[in-house]
Amino acid sequence: MPSVKGQLKRLERRIKRTDGDPNGTVLEWIRQGRRYNELTDEEKAAYIKYKESLGSGARDVAIAKLKIMLSDLTEDEAFNFRLTKRERPPTPEEHAQTVKEMERLMKEIQDEYNSPEETKKREEEYQRAREIGRLRQQAYERGESMDKYPLPWQEGVKNE
Repeated sequence: MPSVKGQLKRLERRIKRTDGDPNGTVLEWIRQGRRYNELTDEEKAAYIKYKESLGSGARDVAIAKLKIMLSDLTEDEAFNFRLTKRERPPTPEEHAQTVKEMERLMKEIQDEYNSPEETKKREEEYQRAREIGRLRQQAYERGESMDKYPLPWQEGVKNE
């Protein structure tokens, strides 16, 4: 029969293997208040591995990459955030609640889109565009400029 100490050591090794931070270095960086842009490439890889170890992903890194793509931020500015502990994955109940909330929001959007007011508004816009198209075609056939009949998205735009 294995000793209690041996069982504890095996359990600790198993936890460290599945922890994503086997040596506790990432947790130490977090305690020190280190920032992502201060890390070496190897340390960044270790941090991302730690954050992804429970399947939640490194959202802070992904958000910083989006900020770089969608704004004028430099890498140094976008990646200047404190390291954080990973989030635990949602419980089945939390996941179900999130799904219900998304379904509710989608239904609201769909109901608004299909409302009589919005349907009427789209139909009026469609009929207006058809009428403008008919007028433009007639002007073209007469050899006249179609600029007298701007399309809805051209209104207010001067042709030079």
